[in-house]
Amino acid sequence: MRLCRFLSRLVIVALTLPMAQNVYAGDVIIDVHADHLLHPVSRYLTGACLEDVNHEVYGGIYSQMIFGESFQEPAIAPPVKDFTSLGGAWHVRDGAIWVDGADGPKLLSDHAPFKDGTVGVELFFPDNKGQLAGILLRVNKAAVGADKFVGYEVSLNPVKQILSLARHRNNYEPIADVHCEVPIGQWIPLEVKLAGPVIEISVDGKMLLRHDDGEHTLPAGTIAPRPWHRQAGYRNLWLKTGEQLEHLPFVQTDAGREVSGMWRPISSGSAAGRYALVREQPFIGTQSQQIIFESGEGEIGIESQGLNRWGTNFVAGKPYEGYVWAKAQKPTTFYVALESRDGAHAYAEQSLNVAAGDWQRLNFALTPTQSDTAGRFAIKLKGAGEITIGHAFLQPGEWGRFRGLPVRRDVAEGLIAQGVTVLRYGGSMVNSPAYDWKKMIGPRDRRPPYAGTWYHYSSNGWGIPDFMQFCEAAGFEYIPAFNIDQKPADMAAFIDYAKADPGSEWGKKRAADGHAAAYHLRMMELGNEERVDETYAAKFEALASAIWAKDPKMILVVGDFAYTQPIADPFHFAGADSRITSLIAHQRILKFAKQHDGEVWFDVHVNTDHPEPVNRTLDGMRSFDDALAKIADGAKFKVVVFEFNSGNHAQKRALANAQAINVIERDGRVPIVCVANCLQCDHQNDNGWDQGLLFLDPSHVWLQPPGYLTQMLSTSYQPQLVQCDVTGGAAKLDANAKTDGKTLVLQVVNSEEKAAGAQLHVGGFVAGKDVAKVLVLAGPLEAANAASGPAAIAPKQIEWKHELKNGNAAYVFPAHSITVITFE
Repeated sequence: MRLCRFLSRLVIVALTLPMAQNVYAGDVIIDVHADHLLHPVSRYLTGACLEDVNHEVYGGIYSQMIFGESFQEPAIAPPVKDFTSLGGAWHVRDGAIWVDGADGPKLLSDHAPFKDGTVGVELFFPDNKGQLAGILLRVNKAAVGADKFVGYEVSLNPVKQILSLARHRNNYEPIADVHCEVPIGQWIPLEVKLAGPVIEISVDGKMLLRHDDGEHTLPAGTIAPRPWHRQAGYRNLWLKTGEQLEHLPFVQTDAGREVSGMWRPISSGSAAGRYALVREQPFIGTQSQQIIFESGEGEIGIESQGLNRWGTNFVAGKPYEGYVWAKAQKPTTFYVALESRDGAHAYAEQSLNVAAGDWQRLNFALTPTQSDTAGRFAIKLKGAGEITIGHAFLQPGEWGRFRGLPVRRDVAEGLIAQGVTVLRYGGSMVNSPAYDWKKMIGPRDRRPPYAGTWYHYSSNGWGIPDFMQFCEAAGFEYIPAFNIDQKPADMAAFIDYAKADPGSEWGKKRAADGHAAAYHLRMMELGNEERVDETYAAKFEALASAIWAKDPKMILVVGDFAYTQPIADPFHFAGADSRITSLIAHQRILKFAKQHDGEVWFDVHVNTDHPEPVNRTLDGMRSFDDALAKIADGAKFKVVVFEFNSGNHAQKRALANAQAINVIERDGRVPIVCVANCLQCDHQNDNGWDQGLLFLDPSHVWLQPPGYLTQMLSTSYQPQLVQCDVTGGAAKLDANAKTDGKTLVLQVVNSEEKAAGAQLHVGGFVAGKDVAKVLVLAGPLEAANAASGPAAIAPKQIEWKHELKNGNAAYVFPAHSITVITFE
C-alpha cells in the first residue's frame, strides 16, 4: 500500500464521509505556509527496534526452522493425569507435585469451568529463597507465558510473609496484600471461596482476606497451581461446588522419556526404545540428546515443530537444507524427515550414515512432496542402534532466504515494504551478562547457547554481525547495542572485526563469516535503559577510549532510560525511570567526549501506549535535550529515541506513534526514532510487550496498524518541515506539513472519537494537479490485524479532487485516524 507524496502547501477536501452525525463542526483551521521553511526532517524517523524478545530473532527473522537446535532445554516432565502443563517441569512424588517456578509455569486442571465454589490445596515452601507460589482460579485462555491467561491469583510469599490476591487479564493487576504467617518446611492449607464477585481466602483455617470484585468479576474458569520464581510443592487439591466434593489427585504417567523440552519422542509399530540427555562431553552447552532403538519393528526418534511447537512450514517442490551433528558407538544409519504434525504423512526423507567415534557433521537436502503450514522435522532410527545428536539445523533453500543470508525472505521483504529506514539491534536482551559479541561469530553450530534476558536457552546463531550484514543487504541504517560490561579490549577488537583490512587477523574472521568488505558501521550503543551514574560513566569512558582509539568518528550512544517529568534544573529533578536525580554523570560523559573530539548521543525511551493529550515521557525527553544543552559546554551530542514502547499493537498505538512523530518533527532535534518491537511472532507473546509492528507465523507476515503508520510516513517522506498551524474549533487535530519544493505533504492525526471537519488554508504553494492522493488509516482504538484478517485495519488510498480555490478547501478527518495528503 504505497503512500503518496504531497506537494507544498496542503489543502484537503472532504473524504467520502458525511459531515453530519458524530462530526465536529468544521471550524478548525489548518493554516499551511509552504514557503515558510522551518528545518530539515530526518529520513530516520521511521525506524524499528529489533530485539530477541518474544522470539523476534530466534524463532523469527533467523532462517533456522528448529527451535531448541542444541537440545539445551530441560527434559520434558512426564504428563500429569487430568492436567495440562503450561511451562515448567512438574514432578510427582508421594502424591504431591513439585516444580521450580521460573517465569510462572501453570499446571492447568482439565476440570470443567466453574464460577462458584470452594478450592483447597496445601502448599510447601522448602526454603526462604525466591518469591511466591499459589493457585489460579477461574482460569481462561491459558497458554505458556507469564501473563498468558485470564484468572485470579491467590499466592503466599514466605520472604515477605504476605498473602496476595491479584487479577490477570493477560497482564498483572494487584488487588490486595495482607500480612500472613508463611512458615518454611511445612505444609500450609490454603482455601479460597468464590461466590459471584466475592472472594474469601483462608490460610491454615483463618479467614484473612475478603474482596468484592464488583464490575471486574471474571467469568467461570478452571484451576491451576502456579509458582513465581521459586520452588514449591502442592498436595491435596480439592474442589467443592454445591454439595459435591471432588479430589483432584496428582498422578504422573509415561515417565522415563528424557527428551529436551522443545522436542518430543516418536515411535511407530512395535518399536521400543529409550531417550537420555547426555551431559558428559556434550557437543555444545551442557547436554546432547541420545536416542536408543532397543527392540521391535518400526521407528524410534524425536521430532521438532519449530518455535514453541507452533508448526513448521513446508512448501511443496521447494528444497530445504540442513545438517545434524551426531555421534555413535557403532556405525549407524538414521533418518531425517519432513512430516505432517502427527507423523501420518512423510513429505521427504533422507538416510544419513554416522561412523563410530566422535562428533560428525552430516548434511542433508529435503524437498517435500506436499505443502504443510504446520508440519514437523523428525530424526529417527529404524532398527537396533543408538545415536547422540548435538545440534540440528534446517532452513529453506536460497528461494526462501533473503539474498542468501540466514534470514527469512518474507520477513526481510516485509520490513523493506514497511518502509523501515533504520534498525536498532538492542533492548533488554543486551543486559544479560552472557550477551557477548565474540560468541556471535564463527560457524553457527559452534556458537555457544546462553542464558538470555528473555529466554534462558537463547541461540547465538544470529547475532550482531548477522544483523549488520542483513541491514547492509537491505539498505537500512543500523545501530547495534552492546552490554556495558564488555571489556575495552573486546570492543577494540570489535572495531577491528567490523572495519579492519580483510587481510588482518580480525578482517579474516569477518571474511570467513561472509562479509569480506569492511562494514559501514557508524553508530554503536553501549548498554540499554541504564542508570547513568558515576559507575556507568566510568564504564562508558573505558569503552569509548578503546573504540575511539580505533575509530575516532564512531558515534557512541549512551543507553539511557525514560524521563517522566520535565527537567528544569539539570542537577536537581525527579521522574527518571532509572531513579537518578542529577545529570552529573551525563556532564562527565559530555566533557570526556569533548576532550576526545568524539560525538555522543543519548537514547531516551518514550511511551506510546495510547493517544493521550500529553505524553509525559515525550515531554520529559524534550526537556532532557534542553538540559543537556545547558551542560554540554561545546560537546557534540544529540538525543535519539530507540524505543517507542507500548503494551499493544492496535490502532490506538498507531495514533500515539503518529502524535509523537509529529511532535518530534516539529522539535527538529532528534535524528532517529525506532519503534519497538520490530517483529512479533503471532500468539507467542510471553510478556507484556505485545507491541509488534510486523507480525509473522511460520508461513505469513502482515502489518499491524503501527506498522502501516511507519509505511505511510516513510513512503510520503519530504525533507523540509514548513509552517503549519492548527487553530479554533472543538476538535483537537494535530498536523504537520512537509515539502521538497515540488510536492507538499500534510499529515493529520485525529485521535478523538468523532470525525472532524477542517478548513484548509494553503499559501506559498500552487498545486499543479487538481487531484491529491490521500492515505487514511482509521479504525476503532482496539482494532488490530489477525492472521485470518491481516488487512482489516490498513490504509485506504483515494484520489481527492480538492478544487483548491484561492488556496482554500474543506476536509473531514475520520475518527481515530491518521491522514496523509500529497499535493503535486
